[in-house]
Amino acid sequence: MIDAKEREVLAKGMKVLWVIWGAMLASLGIYILVAHMAGDRIKTQELPPDVFSLLRNVLYVVALIELAIIPFIKKIALKSIKVSQNPSQNIPGTSNHPATAKYATVMIISLAIAESIAICGLVLFFLAKDSQSLYMLTAISAMAMIIHRLKMEDLERLAALDVKISNKEFRQNT
Repeated sequence: MIDAKEREVLAKGMKVLWVIWGAMLASLGIYILVAHMAGDRIKTQELPPDVFSLLRNVLYVVALIELAIIPFIKKIALKSIKVSQNPSQNIPGTSNHPATAKYATVMIISLAIAESIAICGLVLFFLAKDSQSLYMLTAISAMAMIIHRLKMEDLERLAALDVKISNKEFRQNT
């Protein structure tokens, strides 16, 4: 299990991860600001209604697929990502705990997929000034980021699992 000292190391690493999560969530607001500040200055050729409708539907389907695959990607990434014990390769400020580095990688992948949903809305806004899609897809993106937010319990479970795996591999090698 996890002792108090290791839990403290994980908590320090988690603070850095919360800053990353907050920055990625804040970037959604920046997308909306950029859209409104630059939207009038960008001149695009007007799309025919049927082409725009098709494009919008395709991007909505892509956004829904991305939303649906986030849990599966997280599960696959948690199982497959191997973290080096080399301290120079760890994320600065994460207290050099392998579980924190692995969790950070999985979190960034999940948040990037969620953020790409908002980018679909931004594309629709720049192509056809569709502010409804911009707001709706950005809200869905924010919801996904909140649902898949960091959880200390997940990090502790990952750290405990890594300890069990390390002990098992050690016993097999001796």
